[in-house]
Amino acid sequence: MRGCFVKDLYTLLKYLPFYALYCLAFVLIAVFTKNTAFVTGLAVLLPVSVISAVVTADKKDGFTEYAFACGLSPLAVAAEKLILALGFAAFAVALWPLAYFLAYPSGTELYGLSVTAAVALASVAVSLPLSYKLGAERGRLVLGIVMLALIVACVALMTAFGDAMPGASPLLLISLPVVTAAACVGSLAATAKAVRE
Repeated sequence: MRGCFVKDLYTLLKYLPFYALYCLAFVLIAVFTKNTAFVTGLAVLLPVSVISAVVTADKKDGFTEYAFACGLSPLAVAAEKLILALGFAAFAVALWPLAYFLAYPSGTELYGLSVTAAVALASVAVSLPLSYKLGAERGRLVLGIVMLALIVACVALMTAFGDAMPGASPLLLISLPVVTAAACVGSLAATAKAVRE
């Protein structure tokens, strides 16, 4: 599995300057507009972009078949992609408190972080099996639609519950990301099945 990580990181190397630019731009826009939802959007965009890039490269190079020939199981291939996507999602989520602190130095708010983490995990859970199931070309179109739907849903939920969420119980704030993290487990099984096909 280490070889898969190295191969995927090498694939992403050419995209890293663009990802860094996206992260900087989204954080600066969030700070200057005092709207951390921009970082929430980044938490959807970044992992989905990573998934699309590595799955497309695997399909183009026939790397998945090579991995199988070397003894890796479909579950191991799916797990490596999931871990990689979750790592990039975690990085994007970690930018949310930074943007919030820079925008509101004396503020404290946890519901935005909770929603950001939940949406980032949901984007990984939905995008990973779809990328393998639909292939590179159709997958890009569908992933674009998924990203848009997740961002719109996130903005709508944060707007609708904006007044209620700051006073919400800590259990609710924790349960949102926990539920979507559980969806990633189901996503792993679905991805392993799609990789096998």
